[in-house]
Amino acid sequence: MCEGGIPTLTAGLPPGGRLLDVGCGTGALVQAARDAGCEAVAVELDLEMAALAGERLGTEVTVASLPDLPFADDGFDTVVASFVLNHVEDPRAGARELVRLAAPGGSVRATIWTSAPTVQGALFREVMEASEAVEPVYPRLDESLDFERSLDGLGQLFAAAGASVTDSRMVDWVWRVSPEDFWAGVTGGVGGVGVAWAAQTPDVQDRMRVELDRLAEPLMDHGEMVFPATAAYVEARVPRS
Repeated sequence: MCEGGIPTLTAGLPPGGRLLDVGCGTGALVQAARDAGCEAVAVELDLEMAALAGERLGTEVTVASLPDLPFADDGFDTVVASFVLNHVEDPRAGARELVRLAAPGGSVRATIWTSAPTVQGALFREVMEASEAVEPVYPRLDESLDFERSLDGLGQLFAAAGASVTDSRMVDWVWRVSPEDFWAGVTGGVGGVGVAWAAQTPDVQDRMRVELDRLAEPLMDHGEMVFPATAAYVEARVPRS
């Protein structure tokens, strides 16, 4: 799903520039940046995902996480965080770290999921209700650490970190996913749906899988569920010394 933001995050990169992808996932964005002529470096927290990305890219992936990344100040022309700031324990410190790593005159580019309702979220809510699933306790950040999950909120994060927002917009694409891959994300603990699934008994988990197949039928097209996806995108420029 997150790969739908890659064209926006990699558009107009400076040829030959150095790019850091923080939270590289499968390595798809790093590969796109390299294809565009950049020297791209990958960082990933999850060991299994880092190994997968390293195999895909044919290079070592640094295992680290925000807000403590093992790179010198001002080392990259572009620093990218694709759907990372949604998940870190201290988003404000994370934004400051991204800005620290960008060279003067360089940029930080980030996408986040906003708090707006989604079609897939509504579907999963129906699945939970039909399965008589219990409502879990979702983890929440302390208010002093959190930020507004919106386009303005993302821009304010980088402004507070000392960068100037130069581009701020919502980005839309279509996400196509098989029910099997969708469910793999749920059982893999991805986001709030993963938290909800893990809180259920095995019997309820089994019912949830059955209900997903039933309720997703109106969304199916050639064996895949089709969802509209929307994310907030911000590019911020680091001041020249």
